[in-house]
Parts: sequence; structure tokens; C-alpha cells
Amino acid sequence: MVSPGKRIPERAGKLEYVSSALHAEALAMVYAINATSSMGANRVIFEMDSMELKQAITSQEYDRSALGSLFQEIKFQLNVAFDYVKLNVCPRACNNAAHTIAAYGHGLESGVCETWLGHFPEFVLNSVAGGLASLSS
Repeated sequence: MVSPGKRIPERAGKLEYVSSALHAEALAMVYAINATSSMGANRVIFEMDSMELKQAITSQEYDRSALGSLFQEIKFQLNVAFDYVKLNVCPRACNNAAHTIAAYGHGLESGVCETWLGHFPEFVLNSVAGGLASLSS
């Protein structure tokens, strides 16, 4: 949760040297943590569509996988940066806007990143509107 009046930015960019979808999700989580903490939020709810990522960053087990150190870094940042953290997993079918933003970011040139704070591009607004329409029918 963010104080009233504060908005968390949406961001799209092309990640290089990513080994898997889980790797991309974890890197996106690191960026989200950094953006949120830099805005001064201390009570947060992060939503993701990867149950695998949530399990990896909430597990008490030591992860010896190739991404284990990245998961440890996420756990550390969550514990240090925030007083309260909740992690929600929502199905990809309910997260069309995030998929649309990810697809847009994939189409950007390497090293290019776009951030929107409150004023989203038309394609994002259309994605959200389309998702809401499909939920009501």
C-alpha cells in the first residue's frame, strides 16, 4: 500500500541475458522493489502472476539453483526496505495489462526503458478496459 496521493510507476523495458521467464519475473520484482522503496513506501502489496516466484521468495529453504542468489537478494530487500509486505498471485488471465506492458517492453530497443507515472499510454488503458469488459460479461 502506498500513502494516498502516491502512485507506483509502471515500467516497460527489454531485459537482456535472461535465462527464463522466472528470471525475468525476478528481475522485474527487483525493479519494482527499488521503485517502490525510492518513493518512500513502507507498507506494500506486490501482485505477480508467477506462483513459482512467490514460492521462491517466501521459502525458508536455501535455494541452490542458478537463480537462488537473486531470490535471496529479493528476500533481503523486502525485509530491509518495508515494514509490511504482502505478496499476491493473480492468474495471468486477470493480468492482461501486465502482459501488454511486457510485450511492449520486449519490442523496445536494447537498453531502452519507459516509465509512466499516473498517465498511461493509450494501449495500456485499452488493455485495462478490455480486461474489465471481459470480467463483466
